[in-house]
Amino acid sequence: MSGIAGDDRGSTGEFYLTLLEEFPALIWRSTTSGVCDWFNKTWLEFTGRTMEQEYGSGWAEGVHPEDLDRCVQIWLANLESRTPFVMDYRLTRRDGVFRWIRDYGRPFNGPDGEFAGFIGACYDITDMRELAAELDFLATHDALTGVPNRRAFEAEVARAIAFAGRGTASSVLFADIDRFKVCNDLRGHEFGDMILTEVAKAIKATVREVDFVARIGGDEFAVLLWGQGVDDADGVRSRLAAVVAETGAAHSMDIGLSIGAAAVDAGANISQILSEADRRMYEAKRRG
Repeated sequence: MSGIAGDDRGSTGEFYLTLLEEFPALIWRSTTSGVCDWFNKTWLEFTGRTMEQEYGSGWAEGVHPEDLDRCVQIWLANLESRTPFVMDYRLTRRDGVFRWIRDYGRPFNGPDGEFAGFIGACYDITDMRELAAELDFLATHDALTGVPNRRAFEAEVARAIAFAGRGTASSVLFADIDRFKVCNDLRGHEFGDMILTEVAKAIKATVREVDFVARIGGDEFAVLLWGQGVDDADGVRSRLAAVVAETGAAHSMDIGLSIGAAAVDAGANISQILSEADRRMYEAKRRG
């Protein structure tokens, strides 16, 4: 490392320079003032730019505009404190595609033992982030319909309870598809899965974008109506019942929707709210 910092062209310096030049990570170096003055071959091949283009603050031209301010703030703060850092940002690849980069930067000393600047190694973590996002989606969404699952819905209700304490009233709707078992028995599970998917789409299209739609399980769905109390939910319930009936009719199936509503009050318990909505939904089903 000292060979790089001091431009020592002896055998040790040449060895480390060659090592860093050929290393598969994207490596950069800066001076004590924060001016980047060296990038290895892997970095230049990745960005498709020359050393002259990247020199100084030229490298920042390749950083995604949404990430640049955060990168600069982290960089300057750690330069001043002379402490290592790790940060993620998007960097333009030579083909113009932004890739997520994890940058490990740390201070280093020159041959005289004094602070000589920073050196950093960067790794492309785009695939890792995409996999993490996919796993997170699978953990919080229903695999069949693509809408959020019960776990995600309960988290959203928890948020609504917190907002209720600030004066924003909301309500929860529990909905069960009437005669869905008949649909499954007559036309098969594949057809039933298609109906569930169509119903999920219909419910999402009927409520507002701010509202939260989830599949709770089986043929049961739930909707969190943000900023709308139970008294405001009647019109929504009527529209949902109508659109589900239309969805069934389009496939020559007589299905309906039984819906129960419960208020989201400040300090309420999530399970109590969901149980109340569920109880009222079964009351509606018994009433036909």
